[in-house]
Amino acid sequence: METRQKTIRKIKKLLRLHPNGLTISDLAEKLELNRNSTAKYLEILLISGEVNMNTIGPAKVYTFSQKMPISAILKFSADIILLIDNEMRVLDANENALSLLGISREMLVGHLIRNVKSPIIARLAISDILGKIQKTGEIQREFSITLHNEVHHYWVRLIPTVFDTMDEGVTIIGEDITQQRHFEESLRLSEARYRAIVQDQTDVICRWHPEGDISFINESFSHFMGISCSDVLGKNIFSSLFPEDIPGMKELIARLTPHEPTQSLELRLIDNRGKYRWFQWNIRGIYDPAGILVEYQSVGRDINTEHQQAQTIRESEERFHMITDHSPFPISIIDESGKFLYVNTLFTRLFGYAFEEIPTEKDWFSKAFPDSSEREVIVHTMRADPAQSKYGEVRSGVFPVTCKDGTVRPVNFFRSTLQSGEQFVVYEDLTPKKESERLHSVLASIVNSSSDAITLYRNLK
Repeated sequence: METRQKTIRKIKKLLRLHPNGLTISDLAEKLELNRNSTAKYLEILLISGEVNMNTIGPAKVYTFSQKMPISAILKFSADIILLIDNEMRVLDANENALSLLGISREMLVGHLIRNVKSPIIARLAISDILGKIQKTGEIQREFSITLHNEVHHYWVRLIPTVFDTMDEGVTIIGEDITQQRHFEESLRLSEARYRAIVQDQTDVICRWHPEGDISFINESFSHFMGISCSDVLGKNIFSSLFPEDIPGMKELIARLTPHEPTQSLELRLIDNRGKYRWFQWNIRGIYDPAGILVEYQSVGRDINTEHQQAQTIRESEERFHMITDHSPFPISIIDESGKFLYVNTLFTRLFGYAFEEIPTEKDWFSKAFPDSSEREVIVHTMRADPAQSKYGEVRSGVFPVTCKDGTVRPVNFFRSTLQSGEQFVVYEDLTPKKESERLHSVLASIVNSSSDAITLYRNLK
């Protein structure tokens, strides 16, 4: 027996060293055996599947088989494997099967399957379905059992098999899919929670393919578009956009990458009445593990009211600038901290100071009232007004303002506190009025002191 096993090992070693194969004569010569003995050993190895034979002309060439013997499959497989013959006896089982069944190999192999006490074996009902397996072929089953107070799920294949002995039987291959089922259940719950969150969102949510075909919308988007969530197939996201906004959308999505998959923009969506509303959209590119774009997800927040308010503010600001820039009086706006927010063109033209030269009212007063003692009195007079903090009430006061060119002009300051706390100031240059009053006074004096027109004419000259 030991000599035979030693010879078999030598044959397999020789065949491994000669991948192109050896004939019976070659092997007999190398083993120093006669051809008949060598042929018998090769026949044993051929039946067991450990060598292959190819006929080349009149010669039979033997090569080492790369097939894995079933014993190795039983040993290394992570699945549960049972071999059962046509008499319903267990021929073999791997360690996973023995562990799951809780039975020793001696108590399982060689015994009738119906005598094996196991809830798993009982669930398979092999005796009842053997005939069906032999007639129709492979049968697949999935079942759950409770082991040690835990539910386990199994996927089992019952495969009709012809063994090396040419006897028929069944190979049972079972896979523990408990973790897979737990994952699928977790995924199902996660998807259910995701859909519940998405459907309850007041924001519009849409998923669409790179060419624009919509794959999903939530209830808010459904209500906005006037179609049900199940009728989005064939709809294109670009048909819902205001035409002028489409180039901006395409430019944005062209910038998305796996490393920077998110971008935002404002655009208009056309609702089910054909009217548009402004939305702030966050667009995310969704990529597969290879970095290939799969689809986009867009989440839009309705900002139509804010956009209209912003437009109203812009229009109001435009009207304000139009009025103030064409005002016949210098105008300035000063915030609560004393910082200049605005001066109109006539302010600079009259006083000579540009906006950049007088960042604060303090800077302006230091130039307008260069005498510090006089400036202190003027500032105190302005600040001491008890009505100063009253919103909308206009306060006035005339003060001598020194302009950038050195001229001094009497200016009437009209100050009003806005609702925001800012000071709106209008300046009236009284120089023309004072000059007019002076001319009137001079003229009256001349008229009163002259007795005839000739003398009056000469005085005027």
